[in-house]
Amino acid sequence: MSSLSPVCTHAGFCLKAFKKESKEKFFINLCQTDGIPAPEDITDDQLMAILNDGTPSQFKVPMSISQPRPMKDNSGTECQVCDIAVNCTFFKKVETGGLMQDFLITIVFEGIDSKYGIRLDELDWRVLKNKKFVDKLIAHSVANRDVKAVYESYKNPTPEDMLKLRELDGLSSGGSGEVKPKKPLIEEIDPVAIKAMKNDKNKTSGKDAAVYVPDPTKVAISQASCKKPDCRLFREPATGRAKMLIGEFYLPECTSVKEITLDVGEDRILLEARKKGYLLDAFVDYTIDSSKVQAKFNTESKMLNVIMPILAA
Repeated sequence: MSSLSPVCTHAGFCLKAFKKESKEKFFINLCQTDGIPAPEDITDDQLMAILNDGTPSQFKVPMSISQPRPMKDNSGTECQVCDIAVNCTFFKKVETGGLMQDFLITIVFEGIDSKYGIRLDELDWRVLKNKKFVDKLIAHSVANRDVKAVYESYKNPTPEDMLKLRELDGLSSGGSGEVKPKKPLIEEIDPVAIKAMKNDKNKTSGKDAAVYVPDPTKVAISQASCKKPDCRLFREPATGRAKMLIGEFYLPECTSVKEITLDVGEDRILLEARKKGYLLDAFVDYTIDSSKVQAKFNTESKMLNVIMPILAA
């Protein structure tokens, strides 16, 4: 099972861009961190050769893209900002401009479009000279399996890269010994807190059972003042018939499992931490066996892990 690791970022530079259709301002904080691996180390000439060959996908830049959030610019106009985190060593190669920076900004624009459906004007943007970021920098959460995939893609890995791979595989000599002391930090959510859907499939015939529906008033009130936590949802196994969904939710402001409420229905996940301002209301394309859902909150990493078995079709 993969897990998410929260990573801290440092200021880099800020882009001022515009949405293609509405021309609204859209700011991008390009941040740096050592929590994300660097791409393969290539020169500008090698990158130019890749681009001329028409195979830009040969050069992949690992990055983390935060969810766009609202803010106001200096004139008080509503706009949005998004944080992009890249490796700090790679950042040094792009901060002064040139081909590598142009390539990075191109794939950043593509990534924002692909992930959030926000199309930015590739011809109308600039790097702000007097600001390294706007609004604030937020923490990112990076999946260990994604980090591992980057190291595995290296054509000429260094000994340090191989050591990192072994650590990610859990093969380092101190791996098992380090996990045990951390187990008390894992809190298992009481089954009562995992509110199974009201048409629990235990002893009654399911035809006329009531369908689970979260309280719409409660959801509407919460949504007005809440923020969506950084999260990742993936299926296991990755191919073939899915047997379970695994959700990983980063709740950095939560200190106890008692602050978290989790409702899991047939095809819906409702996660709340109302005192901390978190709300996630999401539908999934699978039928979840809500009576067997398991959830654990790690008070050190601030990560809520949810395992959701899937009913056979």
